[in-house]
Amino acid sequence: MNLKTLSLCCGLALTLGTSTLTSAATTLEVSSWKGAGTEVAGFPDIIAKFEKENPDIKVKLNYMARNDMITSIPARFQAGNPPDVVMVDREFIQHWGGNGQLMKLNDQPFINRIEPSLKPYLGLGDSAYYAMMQVSGMGVYVNDDLFKKAGITQYPQTIDELTKVCGQLKQNGIKPMLLAANNGSWTPYVYFLAMGLANSDTPDPEMINRLVSGEEKFADNASFKQAFEGMKKIVEAECIQPKISAGTDPWSVALTTFQSGRVAMLPQGLWNIAPFQKDGLPENFSLHPFPSINGQKAIVMDYTGTGWAIPKDSKHKDAAKKWVDFWMQDANLSTYVKADTSITTLKNGTNGVPSLAKPYLDARNAGHKVTFPVGTVGVDLGAEMPNDITSFMLNPNQDYNKILQRWDALAAKDRLNQARKNN
Repeated sequence: MNLKTLSLCCGLALTLGTSTLTSAATTLEVSSWKGAGTEVAGFPDIIAKFEKENPDIKVKLNYMARNDMITSIPARFQAGNPPDVVMVDREFIQHWGGNGQLMKLNDQPFINRIEPSLKPYLGLGDSAYYAMMQVSGMGVYVNDDLFKKAGITQYPQTIDELTKVCGQLKQNGIKPMLLAANNGSWTPYVYFLAMGLANSDTPDPEMINRLVSGEEKFADNASFKQAFEGMKKIVEAECIQPKISAGTDPWSVALTTFQSGRVAMLPQGLWNIAPFQKDGLPENFSLHPFPSINGQKAIVMDYTGTGWAIPKDSKHKDAAKKWVDFWMQDANLSTYVKADTSITTLKNGTNGVPSLAKPYLDARNAGHKVTFPVGTVGVDLGAEMPNDITSFMLNPNQDYNKILQRWDALAAKDRLNQARKNN
């Protein structure tokens, strides 16, 4: 065989080899409510990097709204043809993990990279079902210019300090705060829980589990009683105008009210940092924790965020595991949390929030934090608590002991319904 023939044969073999490799590549189907539309969140760069490092895997991103996943993914579970990887949050884990439709991930390497305080939220009981990628959270936005105008140099750490700050703001013709409650009573509920779940400067994360399980009673819980007292002080000090707060939508009017400088403080989520910065309104603002009623340090509220889970019937489990492990490395995850303005779940990982949230992060890093109990509080109790708190905001002279007793009854009802479902 001459040299020219040999070269042609080698070239043909190489071409065939490449063709075979390409045709044998694994197509990894990933279903997610982030990655496209208005939720790009750094996905194109991360996927490109993943495919470059894993040339035998091709990612097929199946983007859909979260509400659409509620119906489409369970249907695919039932058909035995789920995506290889699904984006989940705590609510989905309760349903899909509880139904045995997700693969346990306890033996995966990312588990050891997770911040220890977040590990209990990765699944159910001792079973880890998802790689949580981000923590969002709730705190109090402050218009720094209005604080300066009123001569306020320090953010209040306690409710008593908050009432004094409210007085200074009012003396300078500034409305102190808005607890927007229309459309779900969300803001008063969050503010109340930030007080009630924080039974000390370093809150006990298991307290809510004991209350929901019936091991302890809401009616006997000093921390929750103090939270009602804290709400009463907020109203009596005129930190808020209850009727205006009750009629304000937290997702629209409340935001524009804060941005236009008509109120000094607004409890809201981390996700509003980027829109506020983009609009340049307010011009100078910062994000802080919630003043406490059961301690001396202000408290932040974590909201456990999105992550990846692998369906038990995934057809490409090895590729799915590579995908999960890739995302759960700081060099890659940092791209996502920066794009989504959120907090990393990795120990010593890179956060995606700007310096204006330093007071928030400092409090969180010091352990002054609670976790929003999504997936912990039952359906009936979870539906009534926000309404009861808004009702109390409007009438703080009512007997909150009766409210707490009702919560115990609702928690018992939720436990009974769950037991019937399990049987």
